[in-house]
Amino acid sequence: MAGEASFVAYVVTCAERRAIFEATLAKFRGTDWGRDPELQMDDGAAPDKLARIHATWLKALERVAAGPADFGLILEDDLDFNVHLRRNLTGWGPVQGRDGNTPFFGSVYNADNRPGSWRDPKQSFFIAHPRQFWGAQAIVVSRLMASHLLKHWGEEVGAADLRMPRIAARICPVYMHAPSLVQHVGGESTWGGPFHQAHDFDQSWKAA
Repeated sequence: MAGEASFVAYVVTCAERRAIFEATLAKFRGTDWGRDPELQMDDGAAPDKLARIHATWLKALERVAAGPADFGLILEDDLDFNVHLRRNLTGWGPVQGRDGNTPFFGSVYNADNRPGSWRDPKQSFFIAHPRQFWGAQAIVVSRLMASHLLKHWGEEVGAADLRMPRIAARICPVYMHAPSLVQHVGGESTWGGPFHQAHDFDQSWKAA
């Protein structure tokens, strides 16, 4: 691949969470990303809250799959951010040498996921076990991976954060950035489950 891979950020949100999203957008603008994320709004057509979240994630994946960027960073709407987000993500070891036509799935938010295989402490990532992975606050997918997830979506069950790593692991490792580059804020879950945060979030961390 020639040159640096391209990234587009998306935020999944809904009209009733406008104030929460606006606070997250203000924090995102304090990073080095350089432009606002694109919005993927919940259209309210699905029958319940979980189904609406599901449908909104599918639409975000469709946009990554059909878009021009190599990678999509899909974010939830209640986050704080590392100020060097773009620098750290574009320089992340696992994405080097890849473009949108290669399989890639990872997260820059660690909801207490444990390494599934050996980890080099000098590297800013570990490989997560796909069936112990959870948390969809900040998912990174290549264009090819977005298409793969959509094609096989119905072959797994559960919430999006459980389905995606299991489907992704069929064709590539599940990468976890360490330390976390985003933090879950607000004190409550979007869908009513238990609230969680990253224990290793570092707002000022910068890759060498």
